[in-house]
Amino acid sequence: MNPRINSHSQNPEDPDKKIVSQNETIGGISNCPPILKERYQVVKPLGESVWNHTFLAIDQDKPSKPPCIIKEFVNLDDRKDLVFQGQGVIPTFSCNPVQLDKIGKHPQIPELLASVEHDGHRYLVQEYIEGHNLATELIEDGVFSEHKIWQILNQLLPVLEFIHDHHLIHGDIKPENIICRTKPGTNTQEFVLVDFGVTISATGDLLSIGSINGSAEYAAPEQTKGKVYPNSDIYSLGVTCLHLLTMVSPFELFDVKADKWAWRDYLKHPISRHLGRILDKMVQRNHRQRYQSVAEVIKDIKYGPTPVDVILQKPRWTVTAWGAAAIALLSLVISSRLPSPQTQPLSSSTNIPKLEPRPPRPPQLKIDDFDSNISTLPPISPSTGIIDRLSPLQTLATTSGPVWSIAASPNGRIIASGSTNGNIQLLHLRSGNNLGKLSGHDGPVWSVAVSPDGRTLVSSSSDSTIKIWNIYSGTLKNTLYGHLKDVFSVAISPDGNTIASVSKDKTIKLWDLNSGLLLYTLYGHLDEVQSVAFSSDGKTLASGSNDGTVKLWDWRYGRLLRTLRGHDEPVWSVAISPDGKTLASGSWDNTIKLWDLDSNSPRRVVRRSQRTLMGHSEKVQSLEFSPDGKTLASGDFGGTIKLWQIDTGGLMGTLKGHSAWVNLTFDPRGRTLISGSFDDTIKVWRFSPSRF
Repeated sequence: MNPRINSHSQNPEDPDKKIVSQNETIGGISNCPPILKERYQVVKPLGESVWNHTFLAIDQDKPSKPPCIIKEFVNLDDRKDLVFQGQGVIPTFSCNPVQLDKIGKHPQIPELLASVEHDGHRYLVQEYIEGHNLATELIEDGVFSEHKIWQILNQLLPVLEFIHDHHLIHGDIKPENIICRTKPGTNTQEFVLVDFGVTISATGDLLSIGSINGSAEYAAPEQTKGKVYPNSDIYSLGVTCLHLLTMVSPFELFDVKADKWAWRDYLKHPISRHLGRILDKMVQRNHRQRYQSVAEVIKDIKYGPTPVDVILQKPRWTVTAWGAAAIALLSLVISSRLPSPQTQPLSSSTNIPKLEPRPPRPPQLKIDDFDSNISTLPPISPSTGIIDRLSPLQTLATTSGPVWSIAASPNGRIIASGSTNGNIQLLHLRSGNNLGKLSGHDGPVWSVAVSPDGRTLVSSSSDSTIKIWNIYSGTLKNTLYGHLKDVFSVAISPDGNTIASVSKDKTIKLWDLNSGLLLYTLYGHLDEVQSVAFSSDGKTLASGSNDGTVKLWDWRYGRLLRTLRGHDEPVWSVAISPDGKTLASGSWDNTIKLWDLDSNSPRRVVRRSQRTLMGHSEKVQSLEFSPDGKTLASGDFGGTIKLWQIDTGGLMGTLKGHSAWVNLTFDPRGRTLISGSFDDTIKVWRFSPSRF
C-alpha cells in the first residue's frame, strides 16, 4: 500500500480527525495499538494488503507533531485461513531493518524512523512524504508525455541502482508507490520511491520467496512464480511507464494470444523510437532477455531527452550530398481518444495573462549572408507520375533527438526545428551549418513558426507556454502564459501582428505578437485542438481537432463561421491554400480532404462537397501547400511523403526516405520541400512544380 495521504484533500494534523481505536482498519484485523511505542499516535488507516496494514500517525515526541507512516506486518497465526486456501508461504517482513535504515538516508527514499515489535507483530515507522502519487496524477491529468517519462526514468533509475547496491529488491514498484513532490528548497519536481513493505533482501542474484509479492499487474513473470531478481524491479518500472503513457491496465497491454506486448496500440501520442526500444527491453518477459542491471538502462538512456537546464552537450550535425533513402516504417498505431467533456460557449476573453519574460543566456548566432542559390538535382520527371526513387538533396542528422516541428524563414536560408528535449535548432539550409540553439522550453517543442519579416520565431511546447524569440540575436523576447495544457500548434498571421495557438485544453487563443497580450479565447471544439492555420488575407482561421471536425473562425470578432465534418478520426493538420480557395485537412483516418471555400463570402461558404485524397497507409500527420498553391505535400506516421495536384486531386508522387512520422514545410521561394522526422533527421528535397 502507498504510505501517502493526498496533502490537498486531507490534513494529517487536522485536530478534528478521528483517532482510530485498537483493531480498526479498512478491512481485516489489526493489532496495532492506538499509540505505538508510547510515541506514534495512529490517526487513521490508509489501506491494507493481504499481509500488512498501513496507518497515518503523528510523532507525539516532537514539538511540531509531524505526520509519519506506520506499517504493520501480519502475524502468521492471524492469516492461517489464507495458507489453507493455497496462498503459499506468507511473505512476512523479510528485510533487515538495518538495511532499510541505510537506504533511508537517500533523499528519494522515506527515512526509517523506528522498527518496533509489539505482541508478536513487526512495525515499521517511516517518514511521511507529502505530495501526490502518479496514479492520482494520471487520473486527474491524463496520460503522461514522453518528456515526463524521461524525467521519471532519469530520477528513479539511480534510486533503484542505490537500492540494488545495498542488496535489496523493492518488489512493488507501481504508480501508487511513486510520489511526486516539490524538492526541498527548490521549485522543481522530485520523484520519491515509497512503500518498502515487501522489500526483499537479495543475496546473490536470486531469492526464492515462495509466493507472489508486490502487485500482480506490475510484477515480473518470475515474481509471480515465486522467484525474484534485481531486474524484476526494472520490469515493474517499465510496466509502470507503459501504464502512465496509455492509461490502460498492464493486463490489457499484453496480448496473451500473441504472447507479446501491444502497448503501442494504446498510445494517445506517439513516442520516440529511442524511448520505445528502452521500454521494450525493460519489460521483456524472459528475465534473461531483459536489462540485467540498472546500470545498463542508465547507459542506454544517457542520450535521451533531459530537462533543458541540464543539457550540456552540443548537437552534432552531419551533412551528406545524397542522404541514403532508407525505407522502413515505424509502427506508431495510436488508440482512440479520451472521452470529450461538454462544449463551452463561445466567449471573448478579456482576461490578460500575467506576462513573465524569462530570457535565458542568448546563444551566439552567426547568420552569414550566404548565397541563396541551392545546387540543383535533375528535376522530377512528370512522365512517370511517381517519384519513389528520388533521394533527398540533403540529409541533416542530429543526435539531439526526434524532430517534432519544422519551419523555414521567408528568404529560405534558415530552418528552425523543435526537438523533444525542449530546444529549437537553427540551421542554414544550403550548407547545413549549425547556426545556434534556442533553449527555454521545459518539454518537447510541438510547433514553430517564423514571422513574415523573418525576424521573429514563435514556439509552443508541452510546458503549456508560447515563446517569442528574436532569431538574429537568439534572445527570448516574451513568454505567453494562458493555456492550461500542452500547446500543440502556433501560427502567425500574414501581417505578422497576431499569433494563434491551439491546445490540449480544447481552446484556441489569439495573441498580440508585439505586446504579448491575449486578445481572444475561442471555445467550440469538444476535444484537444491539434492544428491551426490563417487564411492568406488574415481574416479567417481554421482549426482541426481530435473531435474529428474542422472549424472556420472569424477570429477578429471571436465568431465561429462553419464546422466541417467528414473525417472519422482526429484531424491533426489543416492548411489553407495561398489563394484562400482550398482548405486541406489531414486525419488519423489516413485520408486528406479538400474543401472548396468561397473566398468572396464573409462566411467562407463551402461551395462544393469535399474531395477525399486516399493513398496514405498511415495516419496523416502534416500538410503543407506549395507557395504557388498548385501542390499539396502530406506526411504520415510511417514517414511517407506524398505530393498531390490540387486542381485534379491526383497523386503526383511519393517520397520515401524517412522511417518515422514527418512534419513538412516548403521553402517560401518554392524551390525545396523540407521534412523533419521522428527518425532524428531533416531532409531537403528538390521541388520543381513547373515540371510536373
